[in-house]
Amino acid sequence: MFFIDLEQDNTQLQVMATNKLMGMDVTEFNKLHGWFKPGDYISCEGHASRTKTGELTLKASRSIELLTPCLSKMPNKLIDKGIINNNRVLNYLVNPRSKQPIIIKSKVIQCIRQFLLNRDFLEVQTPILSNEGTGANANPFRTKFKDNDIQLRVAPELWLKKLVIGGFDKVFEIGNNFRNEGIDQTHNPEFTSCEFYQAYTSLDELMQMTEELLVEIFKIFKIPVVLESFPKYDFLPTLKAVTGLSLDDLSFDGILQYYKRLGLQVPPNPNPTNLLNNLSEIYLESLSISKHPNTPVFIYNQPEILSPLAKSRTINNIPVSSRFELFINGKEYVNAYEEENNPQQQYTKFQQQQVNKVEFNDDEMLIPDWAFVQTMKLGLPPTGGWGIGIDRLAMFISGVERIDQVLPFGNLRDVLKQ
Repeated sequence: MFFIDLEQDNTQLQVMATNKLMGMDVTEFNKLHGWFKPGDYISCEGHASRTKTGELTLKASRSIELLTPCLSKMPNKLIDKGIINNNRVLNYLVNPRSKQPIIIKSKVIQCIRQFLLNRDFLEVQTPILSNEGTGANANPFRTKFKDNDIQLRVAPELWLKKLVIGGFDKVFEIGNNFRNEGIDQTHNPEFTSCEFYQAYTSLDELMQMTEELLVEIFKIFKIPVVLESFPKYDFLPTLKAVTGLSLDDLSFDGILQYYKRLGLQVPPNPNPTNLLNNLSEIYLESLSISKHPNTPVFIYNQPEILSPLAKSRTINNIPVSSRFELFINGKEYVNAYEEENNPQQQYTKFQQQQVNKVEFNDDEMLIPDWAFVQTMKLGLPPTGGWGIGIDRLAMFISGVERIDQVLPFGNLRDVLKQ
């Protein structure tokens, strides 16, 4: 008699095989069935029953058929991180629970897609290979197509906005982006995002859609939702409230003086962008840890220099963008803003990015897309744009700490070893 545990479609079933039920003598039975091993794929027929303990069991009535043998020895357990990272296939077989974050990520993508389709958005696929002009502050991967310099996209933003100009009022794309940057717990050079663009949509409406989407997803995955209207913090007023000092001069020298007044150490290779981002991380984003753990938190009205593609306005003589970022436990999940739709203003902002890139030797400054400015002259209606990091959201819902746990073959370092 043999008991064999089968697994298919994430469901387990016990098979009981005996010579009597198959009408065989013991010698023939053992010859046909005594050499099955973990990892083999088999097929069997029989009758369903339950054991005395209530376990569902298939009593095999015919000889078990080998479909595909496992020719490598399957370990009983696998805990060595080096081996796991170098052989994800083996890890999924030995540690089937490690498949769960991958499954959750797939379901998160389905939820986001259905949310947008239910609101009459059109799903599109935009180019992954193109020339310069990125739509994000990031360093791209570069290659060649014949004599042309091309690069992998770092974001689909500008392509999607071109479609809005072309008359597609509601578009979205779920896909991978590529940034030639570092690897850590929450970053990988290849990652999955969703971006949508909707004409005639304000920042407040984008916030409302974000709340509706995340509350819906959290309920599906039974994630406790403390508030259905998430906490909101205005960038500069909150900075003043937390530090006791107002930041009224957003020039490079003005921000350096603010650091001096705070007694805060200036980060290496300072420029206005990374100085403001550092202030946000220390004093604003940290509120999503100290005051609102496990709760989405909006930070909005970032200084204009942080958002070269966003529409701007002046508040208390300071130019700020109509933008928000959403954080959970100190990590950014969503970035959204009212899109700059004045081609002259966009041209000026692109120029300022180029000046800053040269002045501060910052390779992560946005690479301008001058052709996009020309396309804008056809008319970009008032538009709200929105993007979410799907890997990071899947991490939060799965309860895992590293991005490689929601990537089927791990991060780029792991991929190169497989």
